[in-house]
Amino acid sequence: MSLYRLKNWIRTRNILRGPIKGYYYLKYIRKYKRKEVHIPKRLYIETTSFCNAKCKMCPHGKMKRERGHMSWDLFKKIIDESKSFEGEGLEIILHKDGEPLLDPLLFQRIEYIRQNLHRPRIHFNSNAMLLNEDKARQVLSSGIHSITFSVDGASRETYEKIRVGLKYDIVKRNIEEFFELKRDNLNRIRVIMQMVVCEDNKHEIEEYKRLWSKKADVTYFKAMHNFLDMETSIKTKKFKERQLKFCEQPYNFMLIYWNGDVGLCCWDYDNLANLGNIRENSLINSYNNHKFRMIRGAMSAMDCAEISPCNRCTVIYGKDAYLCFGWERKFCSSGYP
Repeated sequence: MSLYRLKNWIRTRNILRGPIKGYYYLKYIRKYKRKEVHIPKRLYIETTSFCNAKCKMCPHGKMKRERGHMSWDLFKKIIDESKSFEGEGLEIILHKDGEPLLDPLLFQRIEYIRQNLHRPRIHFNSNAMLLNEDKARQVLSSGIHSITFSVDGASRETYEKIRVGLKYDIVKRNIEEFFELKRDNLNRIRVIMQMVVCEDNKHEIEEYKRLWSKKADVTYFKAMHNFLDMETSIKTKKFKERQLKFCEQPYNFMLIYWNGDVGLCCWDYDNLANLGNIRENSLINSYNNHKFRMIRGAMSAMDCAEISPCNRCTVIYGKDAYLCFGWERKFCSSGYP
């Protein structure tokens, strides 16, 4: 095990909490004084915040921020500025709190990314309700690296209890036809079938594998977690007073909401962090502003008690797990079983 991995192993397990906490805090302060520039490795771009579902675990219905589609000019600014830090390849995720197939400019955006960035890895999640044949052909010909279909059940009764507002038979047919088109066209897009596991559907895991494992590149089971205070987690039943884990999200990826506001992480559905807006600043300056640096300092010190929304997160104050794409494995489990 390398020294870097050993330090992270110690840090995430709270061993020698006091000394390690002080060490990382001082280390971060030294970097801050040197004005080290942080570069995101992954961009989450919320091209739309509209959704056609009311899933039981999703905070979309609680969102107080306005909903909308990202303007073309704003999207173009993001991609154009990304050229300066893309390096050997930038991962771009085209979703956040909406259904990407509701975005009328989705495929124009994908084309613009591919025309202007060197080696982008483009990905988005979809519930597949709107994945008709025309949309399926557009996805397959778009040049994206991968797509995740979120289907949380292997029967109509179970699925529609969780994915409220969607129709299991339509979703299943759309995905099956997508796989047929993919096979007929020898398309190499990676397809991840994702099941968010909870008490309502865990009895269908084996049937889910039977339905999709021979068709999908990855069959992915993720334990249902909390979106801050949603109380939907099957892993975290009690919020801990002390921070248990370190989160890498403020260091590795940048989230941009549809209106240009900069978000902190996947769980910040209402922009509680309030990190500014890229209409008023460049991406890199936004990612390295004073507030972002203070959040990283608190995270390095394992002391996010005064940082919102970190102080409400059951990933670092509970047992919920990070996201795992599982690119190289047939079956991937993030916190489940």
